[in-house]
Amino acid sequence: MEIVESEGLRLIGIAPARPVAGVREAGLAALKEGRLAGMAWMNEAWIERAADAQAFLPGARSLIVAGLPCHSPDPEPGPAGPTRGRVARYARGRDYHRVFEKRLRRIARTIREEFGEAARATVDYGPLLERPLAAAAGLGWIGKSTMLLVPGAGPWVLLGVVATTLDLEPGTPLRKTCGTCTRCITACPTGAIAPDGHTVDARLCISYHTIENRGAVPRELRAKFKDWVFGCDDCLDSCPVGANRWETYTEFAPATVDDARPVLRDLLALDEQGFAERYRGRAIMRAKRDGLVRNACIALGNVGTAEDLPGLAGALADASALVRGHAAWAVGRIGGRVGAAAWKRTLEARLAVEQDPWVREELRFALEGE
Repeated sequence: MEIVESEGLRLIGIAPARPVAGVREAGLAALKEGRLAGMAWMNEAWIERAADAQAFLPGARSLIVAGLPCHSPDPEPGPAGPTRGRVARYARGRDYHRVFEKRLRRIARTIREEFGEAARATVDYGPLLERPLAAAAGLGWIGKSTMLLVPGAGPWVLLGVVATTLDLEPGTPLRKTCGTCTRCITACPTGAIAPDGHTVDARLCISYHTIENRGAVPRELRAKFKDWVFGCDDCLDSCPVGANRWETYTEFAPATVDDARPVLRDLLALDEQGFAERYRGRAIMRAKRDGLVRNACIALGNVGTAEDLPGLAGALADASALVRGHAAWAVGRIGGRVGAAAWKRTLEARLAVEQDPWVREELRFALEGE
C-alpha cells in the first residue's frame, strides 16, 4: 500500500480482522500457568481484548501489519578499557514506540481523511497480540523462540498494526516452520524457552527481568545473565534466519559505543536526574533508574574485575534497597573470583549499618559465599 510505503515501511502484510485460531487459548494458558510472571496488566480481560481485533476497533475488517528492521551490528569498544554491559539491539537508539507510532498514526489519519473509513494504530504496548497477526498476514512465521521470523530479516523486526474498516485483500500465511532447528532453545542461558519450543516462561527470561521486573532478580538466575543490562538477544543471535543481513532503521542504530555497550561503573553512578538525561526518549527508560542500576550490579557480578569493586562499594550505600542488595551479591562474586583482600571488610561494614532485612540477607549470603 502506497500510504504505508510512504512512511518508509517496506515490510507490510494484511490480515483479516478476526481472531487467530489458538491465540486466546495460548494466552490464557500462559496466565494460568504463571508464565507471564509479574506482568499484572496481562490479566484475563486484557488477553481477551488483545486476541480480538473487534475489541480494538469495532467493525474492523482489515489489519495492516508493518515491520521495521532493528539488526544493527555490535560496535567494538576496543581491546582494553572499563567493564561494559550490553543492551539489546532494538533499544540502542531512539525508543521504537515513538518512532513507529508516529508513522502508524499518520497512516491511520490518512485512511480516515482520504477513504472515510475508521482506523486505529498501535505498537506492542497496545491491546493487540501482533506476532500472530503478522503470521496471519504472511509477513513471517512464528519460530520456536516465539519470535516472528521474517524471510531475509529473521527475528530482527519490530511490529506495529493499523486496524481499519477498509476491506483490503489479506495476505497468505507462509508455509514455513523451523523444522528440526533448536538453536534458540539451546542458546537461551536460563532455559526460558520450552524444550520443544513455542513457549517462553517470563519467570526465567532475562529480557523480562531486566526490563519489566521491578523487584529482586532470583539469585539462582543472576549468574546466567552474563553482561546484559537491558533485554537479551541470545535467542535472536542464534537464529539462522536473517543472520547475515545487517539492516536497521536509522534511528535504532547506536550513535556511540556506549549506547550499545555502556560502561557498567558509569551506570552505577546514575541518579534519577542523570538517568533521565541519558536515556530520555529511549526504550531503556522502561527499566527505570533503580532497575537499570540493579542490572549493572548483576552484570558486574558476572564480568566485573577488582577495578569495579570501588563503584560497587558506593552502590552498597545507594538509597535504593534493590540496588544495595544486588551490589552486595556482585561484591561477593567479584571478591570470590579475584581474591580481593578487602571485599569481605566492605560487606561487613555495610552489614553493621544496614537496616533492610532483605539487603541484610544478601550481605550475609555474599559473605558466606555460594
